[in-house]
Amino acid sequence: MAEHWALIVRDHTYQGKTILARDVLADRVRNKFWSLNSRARNVRKLKEGDKVVFYLTSSEGRGFMGRGVLAGEAHPMTIEQRFHIIGSPSINFDYAVEFREAEMWPKLVPLDLLTDRMPLLLGRKNPARVFRGSIIRLTERDYEIVLETAEELMRER
Repeated sequence: MAEHWALIVRDHTYQGKTILARDVLADRVRNKFWSLNSRARNVRKLKEGDKVVFYLTSSEGRGFMGRGVLAGEAHPMTIEQRFHIIGSPSINFDYAVEFREAEMWPKLVPLDLLTDRMPLLLGRKNPARVFRGSIIRLTERDYEIVLETAEELMRER
């Protein structure tokens, strides 16, 4: 049975400059893999067919900006994958997981839109705190609510 996860991406720094989380995400979606720390909580639980949403924590805001389906388990990063990694913290990561499918949405789904909808966030004083770390387990319902909210937002264009 597929699990549901939020994969977290934050702004990176490279040679003293900021690389926005949305640009890091665009690169990961284009290259169809996600870099991970082998010591991250839940890294060994990721498996083929698991469904993920991408959560950004950035100077531009916090929220979700895409989805994907994992192609397999997390594993030591290949030389080819390492070639695509730019900036900190990702350059310190040693594991990766590939996507069978991955898409980035044109708009950020702000966390504020989800605080009263996602069971995971209900009643929390600081909902952003839930997304500390790099791999957060979601219930199927939480995952579906993110997708439904994203669809609503994209229709509003």
